[in-house]
Amino acid sequence: MTHSGTVVSGTAESGGRQRRSQAAANRNRIIEAAITAFAADPDASMDDVAKAAGVVRRTVYAHFDSREALINGIVDEASTDLVAALSQAGEPPERPDLATAVLALLSWPVGDRFRMLLSFARKELGEQRILDLMEPARAVSISVVERGQRDGTFSTYLPAETLVAMTEAITITLFDQANTGLITDSGESFAAVCLVIAGITPDRSAEIVAEASEWIRESLPSGRRED
Repeated sequence: MTHSGTVVSGTAESGGRQRRSQAAANRNRIIEAAITAFAADPDASMDDVAKAAGVVRRTVYAHFDSREALINGIVDEASTDLVAALSQAGEPPERPDLATAVLALLSWPVGDRFRMLLSFARKELGEQRILDLMEPARAVSISVVERGQRDGTFSTYLPAETLVAMTEAITITLFDQANTGLITDSGESFAAVCLVIAGITPDRSAEIVAEASEWIRESLPSGRRED
């Protein structure tokens, strides 16, 4: 290839990277604008989202060809954030009760960010779509509960899969309660509920949640949970 050809090729590649970067930035801007717009008005239109994002409607449709696709995009964003949140501290603690509380505390900020939209998206997309969002946490939660049942930490009154499913159902209820202002903590209530469902007494659950908060402060590089 000639020197000039190499220059042309390099310029084209650089231009392609810039376009991809701009497209990703636009998509993120649209998602953030949609989160704000739908939280303020569940009937917000694609035009409303475009205005909030500072882009033309054509740009919104280039990324999401319908309102439903945009809502699904928000749910996918929440799922991605959940994966990132759960991976913050690496491997959870060896103790099943402490691990359960840590996972709950790490995941709550994600739900808290999207909680206004989860209620709205549940009506738009159906309950199963929201349950699918929790898939990243499901396998690890089941594994931790099974371990706790084997070593006697957790009750065996129901299979681990059922206990985790109950936790997921209550999670949605807790988000609804947070929307009305009845729950205002940083996930401590959620973590305690997860432990109580697994057979830990409420008083002991509160102690474990406090221990989990300390574990997170000591284990995360930043010393705190990502919000």
